[in-house]
Amino acid sequence: MAAKSGARRKLALVIGIGKYEHCDELQNPENDAIDMSSTLESIGFTVEKRLHLKRVDMRHAIIDFEESIKPDDMVLFYFAGHGIQWEDQNYLIPSDTPTLSGADLNTSAINAQDILNNLSDRKPYVTIFLLDCCRNYHLRNPKVDARGTDSNNQKPV
Repeated sequence: MAAKSGARRKLALVIGIGKYEHCDELQNPENDAIDMSSTLESIGFTVEKRLHLKRVDMRHAIIDFEESIKPDDMVLFYFAGHGIQWEDQNYLIPSDTPTLSGADLNTSAINAQDILNNLSDRKPYVTIFLLDCCRNYHLRNPKVDARGTDSNNQKPV
């Protein structure tokens, strides 16, 4: 149901990470997060803007945001920074992620699908989920790579 004032709450969590301890730095995510926050505020969103987060701080920011959501809220999640895919799961990379090996991602990165599921569980009116990720790190599944090459000497994708 809508808020008693008749206006639906508009909530946003905006995260921008450009400086990394163990990955290449990115030039734009923090500026993109600042610009996105300003734009969202100009159209009535209450914005929680967080920059350069370590994993524990990013996890706390996400949990706090999830817990603030009430049914019928309009919800927007925005992340700008490094992202990576492993075994059909997308991960957001906090500033202190020590390794980008597939087996360690569940403990060193943040699973994007888990965030989306948790937001949906709060029963918002609508969920907008924006990932502006640089994905220049590619992990290969060794089981797939072990299949060898096809008749054109190409590995399967």
